[in-house]
Amino acid sequence: MKNNVPLILVLFVAFLSKNTGAQMRFGVFADCQYCDCETMNNRFYRNSLEKLEEAITHFNQNENLQFVVNLGDLIDRDIESFNPVNSVLEKSEKPVSHIIGNHDLEVEKEQLELVPEKLGMRELYYAFEKQNWKFIFLNGNGISFLSTDPETVKQAEKITQKLQAEGRPNFHPWNGGIDSGQLSWLNSQLKNAEKKGKKVAIFCHYPLLPLESHTLWNSGEVLSILEKHSCVKLWMNGHNHAGNYAFQNGIHFVNLKGMVESETENAFAEVTLNENAIEIKGFGNEKTRTLPIK
Repeated sequence: MKNNVPLILVLFVAFLSKNTGAQMRFGVFADCQYCDCETMNNRFYRNSLEKLEEAITHFNQNENLQFVVNLGDLIDRDIESFNPVNSVLEKSEKPVSHIIGNHDLEVEKEQLELVPEKLGMRELYYAFEKQNWKFIFLNGNGISFLSTDPETVKQAEKITQKLQAEGRPNFHPWNGGIDSGQLSWLNSQLKNAEKKGKKVAIFCHYPLLPLESHTLWNSGEVLSILEKHSCVKLWMNGHNHAGNYAFQNGIHFVNLKGMVESETENAFAEVTLNENAIEIKGFGNEKTRTLPIK
């Protein structure tokens, strides 16, 4: 037994070395937007259930995926729409991390408080760490017309009126903003990540860049925080069903395409985080990209 001790130590050290720089992999989809509703334009609401099932089945078959991210708008409207999609998500063998989108809140006002429960969310924004990455999930509806708080609605009115007066394309009421308390929390999370030497990936329903009609109302405020922290490498969102991409100050801004936007073609992705690159493998309408980390 004594003769085996050095060999065991060597194998243990090799195991640690291998896993210190191990790849992180997760599945992601955006804008499933299911409801038992007639098709409108390119939005095939009923078909999303089958597409979601296909995505979850695919994710289950990849044993290397550690979790799945829903980038918001799981439903299009009606609180009852959560029941069929949750039946599909319950089949996921990986934990599913949710973000609330604007359509998730398109329910009767007295049912708004039930939405987080339907998504199994104890917090509307949160973070966790895996290996050398921190993952931050933001609530882009911290300021929204879909709030039950009259003061929050007034704040939304003030912001959108200002944006429209300035000729900004993102003044629309179907966007949202991040509240001041959440901005402070985000800044502290990024400071903590820097202190620990971790890279950061951020998920939100709304895009930050490029500036267009779907962009978060207070994108400038959020960008000013991110740009102070070199640890941020990825911002991933949905909301703009056409998809989009931008790069600024070392951060990749990736807008996934909407699952609901095609009669038969799906849209989802697997993401691999390496030491030097973010690899996005797209399925269906979603693009495949390799994004260098600097």
